[in-house]
Amino acid sequence: MRADIPKVVKVYGDFGIIKRPSKLSEEEKEKILQRLFQKDAELFTLDPDVKKKIQERLDWVEGYKYIEPKLKELKTLAEEIRREYQFVLWCGMGGSGLFPLVISQIFTPAEGFPELKVLDTNDPFHIQEAERLPLEKTLFVIVSKSGTTLETLSHFKYFWEKVKANNSEPGKQFIALTDPGSPLEGLALERGFRKIVHHPPYVGGRYAALTEIGFLASALMGLDLAKALHYAKEMYSACEPGIPWNYNLATTLAEFITESYILGQDKLTFIVDPLLKPFALWLEQLIAESLGKNYAGLIPVVGESPGASTVYSSDRCFIYLTLRGRERLYHRLISDLKEGGFRIKQIVLEDRYEVFGEAYRFMLATALTGYFIGVNPFDEPDVVLSKTKTRELLEKFKKEGDFGLELYVDSDTGLGFYYEKTLSVEYPKLSALFKKFFSDFAPWIYVGFLAYLSYDPEIEDIIRDIRTFVREKKNCATLFGYGPRYLHSTGQLFKGGPPLARFIIFTRRGRIDSQIIPEEGYTFWDQQFAQAYGDFRALVEREKPVLLIHLFNDPKEDLRLVFELIKKALTF
Repeated sequence: MRADIPKVVKVYGDFGIIKRPSKLSEEEKEKILQRLFQKDAELFTLDPDVKKKIQERLDWVEGYKYIEPKLKELKTLAEEIRREYQFVLWCGMGGSGLFPLVISQIFTPAEGFPELKVLDTNDPFHIQEAERLPLEKTLFVIVSKSGTTLETLSHFKYFWEKVKANNSEPGKQFIALTDPGSPLEGLALERGFRKIVHHPPYVGGRYAALTEIGFLASALMGLDLAKALHYAKEMYSACEPGIPWNYNLATTLAEFITESYILGQDKLTFIVDPLLKPFALWLEQLIAESLGKNYAGLIPVVGESPGASTVYSSDRCFIYLTLRGRERLYHRLISDLKEGGFRIKQIVLEDRYEVFGEAYRFMLATALTGYFIGVNPFDEPDVVLSKTKTRELLEKFKKEGDFGLELYVDSDTGLGFYYEKTLSVEYPKLSALFKKFFSDFAPWIYVGFLAYLSYDPEIEDIIRDIRTFVREKKNCATLFGYGPRYLHSTGQLFKGGPPLARFIIFTRRGRIDSQIIPEEGYTFWDQQFAQAYGDFRALVEREKPVLLIHLFNDPKEDLRLVFELIKKALTF
């Protein structure tokens, strides 16, 4: 065994080695922060190949400095757009779409500026919704760092044909935001796009909030870019080396998260002011994709209904995020949690524009936490598994017109379902499967509800009620994500993070034959279903208990049937 140790160190560097910040000297901690600001990739690994990849993702550390000289150009472009368009349809997934989604939902456009709508789904309902926009008054921003994102290129192909039907120069209605030299840039040049905006090549997607990802979207809405930049600058100054560790806003956050993790509190639970809810989705992606891998890591819990301290188990810690003047919204809950002995970090924003500063603080804290808990915060090694299986299914569908999947139909409810074979029961009925699914819970497990459905507050309410009931009965954390959005967010965590997890995937009947994606020969629904089933197979391969439930009728009514079955499974 001793002879193998140098090989392990050579390949993996320090990955897997946990370093407790509270045990380090002030000099040691300051040196760690200095090395991060110097973009020293050797802070994370000794392996030359991995070190090179990390080195190529560290320019975000410069914070506001990258975007500041580009603001004038972005404002000029936004002024041109406002004179011609009423809507901007921002097509991007994961890191290319979530911070623009934050901006579009937390802020309203300045007078005379277009409304920003973010399309980060292939759900047929939302494709229809986008088609109802006055296309001649809509600018399309096609965003993909790699230039190869499946959903985003499908959006482009589909809407290009729609625009071309009424515009002899359709390219004037399109802007590309992508890495230099990417396939999307080549496509944009070929089709005569109005503008090609370069994504900074040495910034990973989920660390790109303070690049054109955040500031182009803000400019197009006419937001106060100087104010946004001010808060980003303020946070940079409060986090840079030289600020004592215990007063540094990023290092204290990183230490809180790391120490919680070491204490077994790996369910980082966000209690968020409703006005800041979209920002929690961005934080969820940043943390899950950065810190959930190597069968370890942090599990961000977003969107659970807040409960009394007695409903939470000892694997929880909390971040309370609110706006000044609204702290009393959850005052009693926070006091109850503190009295219950839970660790809580409270963050109060003076202004909504402070999300630009908080984005930087959390990026730094996440990277530092990755260093302390021994994971590489800049890769996403398990995301490719679902992509590969989706691609295989779509190729099969194009050749055979079928996915080769035969669903069971539950005789009691009429719901369709498919299940992972370790959940096997003598008679395949949903009632029996739910009993099996919710049995034999190990400590610190979490349950993920993954919905390939349209974004709908009523659907979220039903699933939130299910989550609350499961938490009450099993004393476990619950997560929720819309597909395919979560594939670009928490999907890395689900496949590569802590193994104590199980999942229920929801799909629905919903093919619209007119929504065939040009050059592909399948519809958006076919693509969405392939992603759901592909992720099901990926989770099975990673030995995670998983159910796929297909909703044949009204999704809301069918979800209520599911809720009744879960109630029975957990009550009797």
